[in-house]
Amino acid sequence: MSDRHLALAAADRPPIDQPALLAALRARVARLEGAGRARHDAAPIPLFDGSALPGGGLARAALHEILAEEPGCGAAFAAVLLARAGGTVLWIAAGSDALTAWPPGLARCGLTPANLILLRAEHWSDALWAMEEALRCPAVAGALLAPDWEADPADTQLDLTASRRLQLAAEAGGGVGLLLRPDIARPPPSAATTRWRISALNAAGAGHGFGDPRWQLDLLRARGGKADSGWAVTWRVAAGEIERDGA
Repeated sequence: MSDRHLALAAADRPPIDQPALLAALRARVARLEGAGRARHDAAPIPLFDGSALPGGGLARAALHEILAEEPGCGAAFAAVLLARAGGTVLWIAAGSDALTAWPPGLARCGLTPANLILLRAEHWSDALWAMEEALRCPAVAGALLAPDWEADPADTQLDLTASRRLQLAAEAGGGVGLLLRPDIARPPPSAATTRWRISALNAAGAGHGFGDPRWQLDLLRARGGKADSGWAVTWRVAAGEIERDGA
């Protein structure tokens, strides 16, 4: 298909009905809040002892990047962080092959379906809009944006201006924003408060694939703090804790 035909096909697709979607999301969040869900507080989200983050944890009212070697470990780590946000969270997936959430797997990471709203956007621009609106909502404890993992990175780039908009939206709403992206050699500049790299290690106590997940975590950048690396950690499923290996 020629570039002209592709452009015409894209033009024929109807735009997302943003007011209707926003109203539906607000109604869903309101129902969760009305059912007795605790609103998020201002305390940092705890990670593990020795993480060396300013304030002792992942800052709320802020945007954070997770660069993942492969989607499974990135999604699991993000789910742990969203679960610890302590309220209603959104998982926003962009594209036809987006990293959509699998609720049973997320539950193993502490993120229960009762606190989760799933949203899939066909176009990256719509996903960015949904992420910004979610972060501006004070009733949302956290929101994650995951791109199409198989797409050309150029099609899902987030320039400095767009990341600043998301950072400002998080500051306005008070929740935590997560950008889950494939790890690439030269990540573009970003306004995110922290940037992490995660890769999978052999599971602890593995048996038939159900061992506790192990990850290598590198803190590539932290505003107000310093980068650090070399953390091998284990997600203890039964305890619901991240344990630093050798601690």
